[in-house]
Amino acid sequence: MKFDIFTHEGKQTTQTVEGFDSVFGVTPNQHTVYMTVKSEMGHLRQGTAKTKTRSEVSGGGKKPWKQKGRGGARSGSNRSPVWVGGGRAFGPVPRTYDLKVNKKVKQNARRSVLSDKVANSAVKIVDTLVMTEPKTKNFLQMLTGLGVQNKKVLFLISAWDDNFYLAGRNLGNVAIVETNYASAYDLLDNEVIVMDEASVAILNDQLGV
Repeated sequence: MKFDIFTHEGKQTTQTVEGFDSVFGVTPNQHTVYMTVKSEMGHLRQGTAKTKTRSEVSGGGKKPWKQKGRGGARSGSNRSPVWVGGGRAFGPVPRTYDLKVNKKVKQNARRSVLSDKVANSAVKIVDTLVMTEPKTKNFLQMLTGLGVQNKKVLFLISAWDDNFYLAGRNLGNVAIVETNYASAYDLLDNEVIVMDEASVAILNDQLGV
């Protein structure tokens, strides 16, 4: 399929760039997207939450009161989870949230997300995504020119540019990711994807079949 190429000002040029149908035109597979995003989010979790069980809290050792004759419930330890200051029953313990997902599933998930974005006209191709100086004012002008100033936007850049990153990093609705390292979650968590012409070639190479 052919994509029109725009300038920073939002003007359509006469040039086009070809995106492989096997990357930008597949039928989305929602389950692969779910599995991949779940895996990516799990890798970000520390898994260090911990509470003390009744065997770990201080106290105990002596039966609080005799078994019978008081007219109250029997109790064997003040470390019981039903006591204030007692241990936690079934509390969290350190664990890993890693979920193994095959490479082909991850690739299919990224194809699915990209194809869904293209089908919903949520992808824009810009000739280049570089800036001569790190000014947020210039970045906002670019957003306005592209007509995405009020949307959550992901910028995929083929090569890292410090000025471009510094100009857009303070904007809460903007994410900037190098195309080689864009995950399925990065591609999914936005309303519009803006990428430069070279990024299309990178995605064709990475995900094309």
